[in-house]
Amino acid sequence: MRIALVSCAAAACGLVLLLGGEGERAESPAAQRALRVAPPAPPEAYRVPRHAVRVATSRELHAALASRRRRTIVLARGTYESRRPFLNSHGHRLYAARQGRAVLRAGLSLGGNAGRGGALVRGLVVDADDPQRTVEGAAISVWGVGRDVRILDTTLRGNQVLRAGISARRPDGLRISRVVVRGFTDYGILVDANDPGRGALAAPFRIRDADVARVGRADPGSSNGRAEACVWIGNTGSVRRVRARACAWAGLWTGTATSGAHVEEVDIDGARTGVYMEHFTRGSTFRRLRIGPRVRIGVAAEWADPAWDHQPASVENLIEHSRFESWLAGVYLDEGTTRTTVRRSTFANQSWAAIGDYRGNANTYQDNDYQAIDGGAQPVRRDHLSSAREGEG
Repeated sequence: MRIALVSCAAAACGLVLLLGGEGERAESPAAQRALRVAPPAPPEAYRVPRHAVRVATSRELHAALASRRRRTIVLARGTYESRRPFLNSHGHRLYAARQGRAVLRAGLSLGGNAGRGGALVRGLVVDADDPQRTVEGAAISVWGVGRDVRILDTTLRGNQVLRAGISARRPDGLRISRVVVRGFTDYGILVDANDPGRGALAAPFRIRDADVARVGRADPGSSNGRAEACVWIGNTGSVRRVRARACAWAGLWTGTATSGAHVEEVDIDGARTGVYMEHFTRGSTFRRLRIGPRVRIGVAAEWADPAWDHQPASVENLIEHSRFESWLAGVYLDEGTTRTTVRRSTFANQSWAAIGDYRGNANTYQDNDYQAIDGGAQPVRRDHLSSAREGEG
């Protein structure tokens, strides 16, 4: 059964949302059922630059990082212990001599109150279990002057003690590629300036090929949506080829000032919610998502909470070419969700509804395949999610 439906508020029933352009070709239901999302590329080997400063001990590394003149620093194979974080406020470029063979047992800070941006981290492993040896509990912290940072071919381990794998409060020009992130309490990768007024970034961030798993607190879900996300973004940027597993609250959280973001080829399983759109996610595209089956709701848009002056969380966002196997609902658009479109996607296993649209405003759902939802479920429901029967799924 394929159904094209349009939902709108009474005052806006004449409004039609027209979407189109390059890459908008519809996929057949059969193609959607066979949707394959490319896995993230793992960390890879690289050529170490010549004429670099070479270090083999923690003392040598601290000394090299203290230089105000930007350097390329190559870390020899081994373990680098430290009672304090490694501070890189001058934009130094750090390479492991061999990918994955230089292990930092303290956090790495990229940025500061003074210095310069442009730091690079490539091929390192950060494996720490003491928050006191980090900046604010992050294996890698990007902040202050730390713009245009690149983190490549790197592995981060938090041992279920550190708060975040990458915490980037300075997202401008950030590049993250081919990273493996394991065992943090609050965030696998956080890219969020935490400023709703910043709007679109002139230099958007970019995340490519991230494999993130085991993000949660000792009491899973106790953050009540304020943390425990494998990936958390709050600004303009793009996310592509991400695998998220065992995320206590959400595989991907968006909000704060997520305007004009592009999310593509994201594979999420083992989370309460696959993608959680919070205040404010606007004008963003979510394409080729594969979510479930160990997920309660595939995509959820937060309601127009009075705490946000009744403003909608999700406005003019597009969800398309995706497959939802989440067991309760595929996509749930809570009260106030505005001009958000779900199209050309496949739904399977839902026990309540493929799509829930509760008091939405001009949301649309087009050319979706609902054939594989449960017998008692509906393609589209207009009541609140709380109507789902206790124990459903």
